[in-house]
Amino acid sequence: MKMKKSIYLATLAALALTACSSDNDGIFDQSAADRLEQYKKDYAEVLTENGGLWTMEYFSNADEPGYVFVMKFDKNGSVEISANHKWIGGEFKQETSLWKMIADNGPVLSFNSYNTLFHIFSDPANITGPDAPSGDFGDIDETGFGHEGDYEFQVMEVSDEGKTMRLLGKKTLYDIYLHRLDPSTDVNKYLDDVKAVPNRFTKKFNNLTMTDAEGNLYRVYDMMTAIPSVYPIAGDAVSQTVSANGIFTLTGFRFMKPLEVKKADDSTFELTELFFNDDFTMYGENIADLRALSPLENLVRADLTWTLDPESLTGKFKELYDAANVALVAHLSNKDKLGNIDFAYGSNAGKLVPQFVTRIGTRVCRDYIEYDAEYSENGDVVPSNDLHFNVTGGNNTSIKYNGEVPAYKAFKDYFSGNFVMTVNDPINPDVITLTDKNDPSSHVDFQTK
Repeated sequence: MKMKKSIYLATLAALALTACSSDNDGIFDQSAADRLEQYKKDYAEVLTENGGLWTMEYFSNADEPGYVFVMKFDKNGSVEISANHKWIGGEFKQETSLWKMIADNGPVLSFNSYNTLFHIFSDPANITGPDAPSGDFGDIDETGFGHEGDYEFQVMEVSDEGKTMRLLGKKTLYDIYLHRLDPSTDVNKYLDDVKAVPNRFTKKFNNLTMTDAEGNLYRVYDMMTAIPSVYPIAGDAVSQTVSANGIFTLTGFRFMKPLEVKKADDSTFELTELFFNDDFTMYGENIADLRALSPLENLVRADLTWTLDPESLTGKFKELYDAANVALVAHLSNKDKLGNIDFAYGSNAGKLVPQFVTRIGTRVCRDYIEYDAEYSENGDVVPSNDLHFNVTGGNNTSIKYNGEVPAYKAFKDYFSGNFVMTVNDPINPDVITLTDKNDPSSHVDFQTK
């Protein structure tokens, strides 16, 4: 490997110094034109060696997320481009076109014949479809600019022992990265895996909590769109929200340009890239953690219903649940058992309040719940994994069966207690497990759909 450093920058320096130097030793023993030709050959060699397979992290403009391509460069000047982005229907496609390393104020990688998978982003033709950036024309953008992307890129740097090439869009001046792939890579699967990454982030759990290295908390939302927004939880969501586009990869998320995040005191820091932990929580420079809201914050959301999973019951939970069913069958002539059991919000005396909802056949029993929580200055529930429930009363149907079937009441009363909450997924926590603090063998899962 001939290149380990930023040889493009070295080229510029050499070109600039040639006019002032008559030294023919070392780098100055060739003309500027000859040196440029050598660099072009060297970069072309980097692109085609070891199978010539690369993934490209591409940005066309600041209003769209980035797109991942896989490119196989051949010494004969052809490049096989693979993609599955939404502008080609979201399906895996491959198309072969041409590439060339040219000279234009330094070495430039040019994709110099039209490729429908790639040049769609630099073509000024109208953008059609419901995802067209402009809404003024319905499902078509007739501005005449297209996506405004590049198809020629200045080569800025080769690093990581020849495994990474940083490019600069000639028109947009966006950093575009090429990362070498093993030649045996299944390209279709690779792109499918990349495409699946943002699906870990869902609209249901759109609000995420980010913690910086100093312990300050931030709200992050719209991560699944790859154009996330961030504001300090202790600050002002209106005036201090900042947004920027980025790109998902198998290792994390990179912003097209560093995002200047505002702290509550209006001081700022740059957020450039986030990386995945094994559990898909994220971290980065100055960032200790990014994950979903705490179990308590999600459990008490009025927009979600959490349904008990009978198969998850263990210990005292299962004992009381089974006893309640036996007692209900013995008490009722139609042999009804407990149906769906939900933690949800409902109306009581004109107010929306949390309720423990049980069903006996067609009868719905509602027990009103109080829970302990701390609140921040702006009224938000303070993040917590602890829960204290108190079942305080119920509707007439619940009161009736409480009196007639003591075992049924005992099951519900067990939820008046102290619990530790855990989740199945720290990014998409659609299952919350309650474990009795006084009896760790007793736990139950609540799921939301």
